[in-house]
Amino acid sequence: GAGCSVCGVGKGVTNPDAIFSFPGQPSTPCGDLQDDGENGALSTDQCNFLPNLITLLCDCQPIDAPSPPSPSANNVEPTTGAGCSVCGVGKGVTNPDAIFSFPGQPSTPCGDLQDDGENGALSTDQCNFLPNLITLLCDCQPIDAPSPPSPSANNVEPTTGAGCSVC
Repeated sequence: GAGCSVCGVGKGVTNPDAIFSFPGQPSTPCGDLQDDGENGALSTDQCNFLPNLITLLCDCQPIDAPSPPSPSANNVEPTTGAGCSVCGVGKGVTNPDAIFSFPGQPSTPCGDLQDDGENGALSTDQCNFLPNLITLLCDCQPIDAPSPPSPSANNVEPTTGAGCSVC
């Protein structure tokens, strides 16, 4: 047909009342964006560009599978583990006071975002989406290496061998 899905192929808006705003554009409810896409009122560029911007805000979900793929996936508890790192696997926020803002969402300090991720308060989509958005702002750094790799760069004494402190 002449139209497209603003959520991407096979996906649809499940939060039609959320308001999408983009600098220089009128604020538009997600439901209207979806209608515009289906009616062919959007350019090919807009159709290709919008899914990356509105997936979280408009809560884009697969339309061919109304029920979640995992039988235990409900809206209360995340199914896999206790949560995620908003910076990506093995990385953490080192600028917790930076304020992340996204159209249609409340402004949130990076530290709070990280807490929400670790507490399982974010969806899998958000966990997958956020690292690309916040890495620079929140100064995401690897957390699996708390001490510098160089053996001479620590705050105490370098210990060679077994390190006897009472010898």
